[in-house]
Amino acid sequence: MSQDTPDKSELMRSNIITLVFTVIFLVLVVLFWMWSAPDVVDTSPVGALNDINPYVTFVIEILVLFGVFVFGTVTVVNFRLQLTDVRAGWPEIILMIIVVAVIAYLAFGVNAMGGAVVLSLGFVAYLYLLQE
Repeated sequence: MSQDTPDKSELMRSNIITLVFTVIFLVLVVLFWMWSAPDVVDTSPVGALNDINPYVTFVIEILVLFGVFVFGTVTVVNFRLQLTDVRAGWPEIILMIIVVAVIAYLAFGVNAMGGAVVLSLGFVAYLYLLQE
């Protein structure tokens, strides 16, 4: 892993971009949660996806939660690097996994939470192996 820290302007630009993507994915999570409500599911895009295949909605929910994890983690890591000039460690990454797991459980249930956590842990393992 490189020991060079990027310029503050590069970190700020990266933080803004990743924060925007995190917010976009969080909005998608909220929209899918609202569209999955029993009284509107028949007339919502989720209902149309369920008519095609019920698993399509489930996979999209997991992928959107995975996007929240990826961009949220990058935002947290870059923000800590910008503030303290110290790269973020395991506590920040574990905190983001917990946050995504709680959001997934509250919005979509235990099955989506499990899928999102497995993808998130796989991404963390990939990044860990990448730095070796």
